[in-house]
Amino acid sequence: MRAAALLLICLLFAGCLSFARHPAGISPAAFATQGRSYDVLGETEGYSSSFTLFWLFPFGQPLLDDAVADAVRSKGGDNLIDVSIYKERDIYITGTVDAVRVTGKVIKYTK
Repeated sequence: MRAAALLLICLLFAGCLSFARHPAGISPAAFATQGRSYDVLGETEGYSSSFTLFWLFPFGQPLLDDAVADAVRSKGGDNLIDVSIYKERDIYITGTVDAVRVTGKVIKYTK
């Protein structure tokens, strides 16, 4: 009986069953640069996600603005250029994780 219960618990909290990543867009900049001069601080990545428990109870929402802010904040910049956007979904037995991932170059405006 204990072995069956342990097996059931292990199956419920097993790893990822499926993973999908799809390109969702490309943009020259997250926000308009308005012709201002800037320095490139480097490549970065930002992420925003949500979890849906048992496919019924959502916790959060993956937002593009949050992913961009995460990317820019990681290098201490002002904007993101050469932006690539991806949508991701991980499916588990206990629910799903939906995410937005952005990659690009962080810039800092010069005065």
